Amino acid sequence: MGQGGTNANAKQDKVIMSYLNTKQALISHLLSNLPTGVTADDVAFENLPINPSGKTLWLAAYFIPALSEATGKTSASNYEQRGIFQISVYVPVAGDNFDNDQLTAIDELQQAFNYGGKLLYNTQEVEILNNTVNSAVNAEAWYKRDISIEYLTFTTR
Repeated sequence: MGQGGTNANAKQDKVIMSYLNTKQALISHLLSNLPTGVTADDVAFENLPINPSGKTLWLAAYFIPALSEATGKTSASNYEQRGIFQISVYVPVAGDNFDNDQLTAIDELQQAFNYGGKLLYNTQEVEILNNTVNSAVNAEAWYKRDISIEYLTFTTR
């Protein structure tokens, strides 16, 4: 490359932030850390529903991008994306074990997605900022409680 020319490989050296890679990092981590008694067949994903009949514990995962912005105004500044990876945990209403199995699953998910955790997928690093759990609600025949995992990703310009 001559002086003043462009380097075609420069873009390859940068980490390219991608919603797809961020989502895949979160989903891959979930599938590698499923709560006790839950298999991949017990997880509903966006645009891939499951039939929960006959299940005593199942999950639904949602990728919710929230913010994408530059962290500065120079070419040396970064971009960041923040969002929520929400996992809904379902047990039958008035089940034999009340909500104990649900709370055990949430405890295990909180351990898997703990503060400061770093996930990686295709060079996309995803940092876990925190996780919160809401109060449960009845959702037809199911008792549902959500764990919301706040994530952060960075890339260079």
